[in-house]
Amino acid sequence: MVKHNHAIPNVHLRKHWHHLVKTFFNQPAKKRKRQEARQARAAKLFPRPTSYLRPMVRCPTRRYNMKVRYGRGFTLEELKLAGLNPAYARTIGIAVDHRRQETSMETRDMNVKRLKAYLSKLILFPSKNSKRIAKKMGETKDVKARKLIVEEASADKLSSAAAKKQVTGKEVLPLQPQTIREKPQGITTEMKNEKVFTKLRIEKLKAKYDGVRRKRAEQARKEAEEKAAKGQ
Repeated sequence: MVKHNHAIPNVHLRKHWHHLVKTFFNQPAKKRKRQEARQARAAKLFPRPTSYLRPMVRCPTRRYNMKVRYGRGFTLEELKLAGLNPAYARTIGIAVDHRRQETSMETRDMNVKRLKAYLSKLILFPSKNSKRIAKKMGETKDVKARKLIVEEASADKLSSAAAKKQVTGKEVLPLQPQTIREKPQGITTEMKNEKVFTKLRIEKLKAKYDGVRRKRAEQARKEAEEKAAKGQ
């Protein structure tokens, strides 16, 4: 029973909530459907890998730049150092990103090494164009053979077990976890006596006033030269 001078309860519970609830009873079927789609795509692309070779890049900002992740594609400079051109690289399963500019030489060399490792393991199947050109070469001597950057695999390689194995993972040549650890060392007397905070403050001030000090030094040098010229 309601006490005091409150409103009489008139609760409306007919909200038809079952129309507002979204269920996912088709989740197992959708999972199966995605799996079958991946298998069908792999069968269609066979013997090619189901994904492209991606570069290794550093995450942006000082907070995350110690982490290595996959990038969108290799730069034009990295492809050039590996002996490839962008148009040809795309045809042999290498991702290309013409917009990325790599400023770190360490990362650039790492990606060039990654490209060369991929090319050393690559088994290139003969294309239809190469067969057609070879046929024309047999008929007429005027047609020049297509120059291949990566040589096509021989019959022995094509019949090997490695040629029949397809890379179906998300990434080609997965990244290896890198753990850089400093060796344990004893604390010396120099380390104890060194004032690190003061040293950092001094270096920070040097960097801050470097431009002003160089400008003053250049101005003083010019004035000294003018005085020397007037004295003569």
